[in-house]
Order: sequence, then C-alpha cells, then structure tokens
Amino acid sequence: MKSSDILRWGLRGISQRKLRAALTILGIVVGTAAVIALVSQTEGIQSSIIDQVNKLGPNTISIMPASSAVVLTQTDVNKMLQMPGVEHVVPVVTSPVRVYGGGTSKLFTLVGVDSADFDMLISDAECAEGRMYQPLSYSEVTVGSSVRQPQDLTSPMVTVGQPATIEVGLLANPVRKTVQVVGVLEPYGIATFVSVDDSLFMSLKGAMALTGSSSYGAIFIKTTDVDSVDYVVESLKAIYGTRLNILTVKQITQIVSIITGQLTILLGAIAAISLFVAGLGIMNIMFVSVIERTREIGVLKALGFTNNDVLLIFLSEATVMGIIGGALGILVGSGVSYIVPIILSAGISSTAESFGVAQSFLYTPIIRPDVAALVLLFAVAVALLAGFYPARRASKMDPVVALRHD
Repeated sequence: MKSSDILRWGLRGISQRKLRAALTILGIVVGTAAVIALVSQTEGIQSSIIDQVNKLGPNTISIMPASSAVVLTQTDVNKMLQMPGVEHVVPVVTSPVRVYGGGTSKLFTLVGVDSADFDMLISDAECAEGRMYQPLSYSEVTVGSSVRQPQDLTSPMVTVGQPATIEVGLLANPVRKTVQVVGVLEPYGIATFVSVDDSLFMSLKGAMALTGSSSYGAIFIKTTDVDSVDYVVESLKAIYGTRLNILTVKQITQIVSIITGQLTILLGAIAAISLFVAGLGIMNIMFVSVIERTREIGVLKALGFTNNDVLLIFLSEATVMGIIGGALGILVGSGVSYIVPIILSAGISSTAESFGVAQSFLYTPIIRPDVAALVLLFAVAVALLAGFYPARRASKMDPVVALRHD
C-alpha cells in the first residue's frame, strides 16, 4: 500500500472525529508550548547575565565582604593597588533610596562610583538627555530611564536640570535630601551588579556623604592581563582569607551556566509531563477509535488490507496529531515566552518594593532552533508511542470477528 494512501486514510479518520482530534491536539499544544516557553526563559536569562558579566572583561575580579562584620575601606583599596598584576581598583557604594516625584514615590538604587570608572563597570551606556555627573560633585546624579519615567506612570518622576527629592536610610531614621538631576541614560537593562534603568548614579564621595557610609559595598579589580587573574586572586586569599567573596568573570560565567543549565533540565522535565499526559489522551482516543471502527477494520481486511497496512493507518493518525500539535505548540510557546519576562519583571518589582529593595529584571527569551526541532520530534515520538499499542491491537483483529461486530 502506498504511503500517500496510508496518509489519506489517516487524515480521513481524523476528519471524521474532528472534535475529539482537536481536543487531543490541544493537549499536545499545551505540553509543547510549556516546554518551549519555560526552556526559552532559562536560555534568555543565562545569555543576558553572561553578556553583562563578559562586559567587565576577562581580567576583572569582583570582591565583596563575606559578612556584615567585614568592611572595605580606602586602606583596602590602597593595599590592592600595591599588589603585583593589579592595574586598576574601582570601589563602589550602593544603597536603596526612595525617589519622590510625579505625585508618588518609588524605590530605586543609588550607586556611587567615580565617573572615570563608570565605563569599566557599565560599558556602552549613553546619555539620552543631559550629561554624566561631575567627578567631584556631591549633589549631581545621572539617572536610569525607569527612574525618569517609570512604566506605570504617565508623567516623569524627575526632570533633567531640576532638583529631585530622595530619601536615604530607609531601614532606620530615613532622611530626605535634594539632588540635582543632570542626565538620563538610554534604556540599558541589567548590568553585572545593578539594574541600570532603576538606578541613580553619582560620584563615589557624594554617595558616601549622602548615605553616611564610610565603607565600600564592593570593589572591582582590573588586572594587567588575563594571565594575572589567578595570581591576584591567590594574593587576595593569602591576605584576607575567607573574609572576602572573590569572584572572577570566568567563575561567574561558570556558575551561571551550571545553575541555568540545571534549571533548564528541571523546568523542561516538569513541562514534559504535560506531553506525557497528552500522550495518554492520544492512547485513549485511539482505543476508542479502534472500538468504534471495528467493523471498518474488518471491511478493510476483507478487501485485502494487510495487518501492516491497518497498523500504519492508525499510526499515521497519531503522527499527524503529533505533528500538528507540536507545530502549533511551538508557535504558541514562542508567543508566550515573550510575555513571561514582562510578568516576572512586574512580580519581582512588586516583591522587591514590599521588602524595601529596588529591582526589576528584563531579559529576552531565546528560542533555539535545535531545541524547537527536538521538542517537535519529542511530541511526535510521544504520539507514536501512545498510538502504537491501540494500532497494533487494531491490526491483529480477526476480520470475521470484526465484520460481525455491531
């Protein structure tokens, strides 16, 4: 029997039971869409984080206190500058602040870093309006795009060239202070240690004076070359022991890849359960179809159809449903995958706001063609496996018994 004839008979069986076939295909669509939507999120998150980390350069070392009892001061900066292999040291101060404007207030992050070091930490950032803050200013700030115009507001919170009111010391004895907004950055997204769009940037000394801080929250070291990174790390460990958390760009990339890789497997496995449930639906509809078409099977065999022909006709029905459901699922999942980051960002921002932290998280999901092809094959395989036993049972029917079936 020709393949085209088998396919035509399979399509005929589906068309005669449109509603039942549609519901079965819907189950495959849901399962496939869930796999695509979830896996694309982890791919996008991994790519976004690694891209931002790599912007620091392979010869950058990140240093943070291992506990609240450890403080980093200018003495530590001077000590690190004297180490062999160290080219540059960038201290950074961060603090949550509440910004008032537009008839409301919102939480953001104040970042103190010398303007000369700004490009080292946040590369390729450009001003959409105004300019960067002066290196010796104690009041000028350059703000992220979301600080100027939050997405949920119709009017700007702050304006370039105008003063803005901020509140520091949110956890204890909050104090309102006035700063001068001198510039707004182009939309940027997430940098290595902060959400650029949700931050206010000012000079290091200005931020320390504004927040009353006498220590640094983090220090970034730029080595003379990539080969010096391991030597500098060992020198830091020899001096500070376990009092510091020391990470290189290579380590950060490896950690991100491992975590997101495991998360991809977990989410993919959870979503795959939906496909197996859809497979049970296919098996159920095939069993019912075999019972309903018992007499038809007897007629086919009486006309000369072989056991193999009957088997392939029923398997073709399962394959067609798997292909249609898998293809539609990939399209639906691709659409849903671009909605998920918006929902997650809103949820993270709301949760962060309730805990007194300013943070948002936007990324672009990545739908890899090889993953989409694999998911489609998986959907078809599930359909075939689910339809095999009912199809085999149909092919083994005795034509005489089948013809007598009412």
